Amino acid sequence: MTTSPTLNREGEAAWLRLKQHLEWCDEFALAFIFSDQPAAVGILRERLAAIYRARVTGLEIRLPESPDELLVRLLPRLLNPPRHQRALNAPVWLDLTRRPPNLSGDDPAAWQEAVMSFLARLNEQREPLRCALTKPLILVLPLPEKARIKALVPDLWAIRHFSLETGSWIGPAEEPEPARPPAPPEPFPLTESEASQVREWQRLKDKGNTNRGTLLAGGRAFDALIRRARIEQANEAASWLVETARARLKNDETPEALRDLSISLDNIGKTDQALGDLDSARVAFAEGLEIARRLAAAPPRHTDYRDLPDWFEQRMAELEAARMEER
Repeated sequence: MTTSPTLNREGEAAWLRLKQHLEWCDEFALAFIFSDQPAAVGILRERLAAIYRARVTGLEIRLPESPDELLVRLLPRLLNPPRHQRALNAPVWLDLTRRPPNLSGDDPAAWQEAVMSFLARLNEQREPLRCALTKPLILVLPLPEKARIKALVPDLWAIRHFSLETGSWIGPAEEPEPARPPAPPEPFPLTESEASQVREWQRLKDKGNTNRGTLLAGGRAFDALIRRARIEQANEAASWLVETARARLKNDETPEALRDLSISLDNIGKTDQALGDLDSARVAFAEGLEIARRLAAAPPRHTDYRDLPDWFEQRMAELEAARMEER
C-alpha cells in the first residue's frame, strides 16, 4: 500500500506560517516561494486549494503554451483579471518553477529567459498590479535563480509580505499528535511607515484621546501589526479598539459608531481565534453579527452595511470549522 507524500516537521511549520499569513490578507499581498522540490510545492498548492475549494473552482493560473505568451497573455490577465476572478475570495497561485506539460521541442533556456522577462515586466507594473489584484499573489519560483530574481525585481521584493524557501520536506508519515491550537505565525519586522503608525496611535492613546480620529489611528496600527503577524500586540490593540468604540457609543449611537464597534469586534475575534481562544472569538463574532444585522435592516438601507451579516456569518462558520478540527 502506498501513502501520499507528507511534510516533515520543518515543512509543516512552514506550511502553517504560509497559511496563517494568508488568512490575515484581506487585500493585495505578495508572497514568494523559492523551490527546487516539486513534491513539496505540490503539497502546499493542494492544501491551499482544499481550503478555498468551497468558495472557488480553482486556485492556480494555467501557464501559457509558449514562452512568448507569458508576456502577451499571462501578464495582461494579471493586470486586468476577468470579472469572475476578481470576485473569487482566494489567492492567485502562479508556479513558474516548471515548463507547461504541453510545451515540447522548445529550448528549456528559452522558457527560463521568458520567465525572467515576465518577472521584469511585472516589476515595472508594480503599482498597476497592486491596484488590479485585491487578493494575495503567490509566485513560485526556481530556488537556483533566487539571487538573480531578487536583483531583477527590486520593486516587487520591496513590497513582499511573505517569502520562504522549500527544503527537503518530504518525510514519512508521523503519528498524529493531540490537537492543539496552532502557534501564532512568527512575527516580521515592521516597516518604518508601519512603526510610525503604531507610535502615532500610542501617542494619541496615552494622551487619553477617545475621539474617532484616535479610533481610526488605532485601526491603522492594528492593520500594521496584523500584516507583520504580531498577533499578541494586535490583540492588545483590538481590545483597546473595542473598549473605545463602546465608550463612544454611550454618547453617539449612530450607524457610523455602530459600524466602528462591529469592525473592532471583528478584529478582536480574529486575533482571539489566532491565539487559540475560540470561546472569546465566538462571543466577539456573535456580537458583531447582531450589530451587522441591525445596521443592514435599519432604514435607509445603506449599501456599505448590506453585506455585513454575510461577513460575520462567514467568520462564525470558519470558527465552527476550527472547532471541529480540534475534536
